[in-house]
Amino acid sequence: MPLFITDEDLRSCGDNAALVAEKADAYIRELQRQLETCKSQADAAAITYEQSCALVEQKYVTLSSDYAQLEARTAQLSAALDEKIQEVARIQSEKHQLNLKD
Repeated sequence: MPLFITDEDLRSCGDNAALVAEKADAYIRELQRQLETCKSQADAAAITYEQSCALVEQKYVTLSSDYAQLEARTAQLSAALDEKIQEVARIQSEKHQLNLKD
């Protein structure tokens, strides 16, 4: 039994080879249409994937830059805090020294 036609259809065609060939051609055209549809869907999926990757890469670059800026700001704030702690310690020491003199 051919893959493109049922036994019943084959019997109904009788000895008409042209009709069988026509059915085979129609079946092949349908397979080619399905193949083109699959190719188009695969192409669309590939484009979507590439666009998604580009967006993720762009987001990564942005987040990396933001993170670097935050690290720099954290370092600045930490240094400023250390300075303030030293200043408070110095003032407390001066206050203590003044209290001892009184």
